[in-house]
Amino acid sequence: MVSNEDREAKATLWLQRLQEAAASKESLVDYTRRHGLKPGEAYRWKQELRREGRWPAHASSAAKANRSSKGSRTSPPRFARVRIAAKPPAESMPTLSLRLHLANGRRAELVLNDESQLPRVLELLEQSP
Repeated sequence: MVSNEDREAKATLWLQRLQEAAASKESLVDYTRRHGLKPGEAYRWKQELRREGRWPAHASSAAKANRSSKGSRTSPPRFARVRIAAKPPAESMPTLSLRLHLANGRRAELVLNDESQLPRVLELLEQSP
């Protein structure tokens, strides 16, 4: 069992750590990881210190608001609005579909946008490996 003196020493240490994290304007998770501490333990102490009235409830809200307004100017958005355009009708672009069964047993299916591509395809197929 932890003595009152040990608990008070830990509470004082965590209060100091929470103040340092708030002053650094980085998230508590980032602060704890940078210092080799466990984020879960930090949040537990933060909650405990709030219950005791030693850590203000509004402190983290102000720090979050400050970080989010600062971060929104420098970091790119995580999501972007995308508009998907309809494909042009298939009639407007003639295609040539080829199914090839090669002598070596391989099969290939090609879709060409233009018949002018066919000579190049045949040239490539006639080349020896």
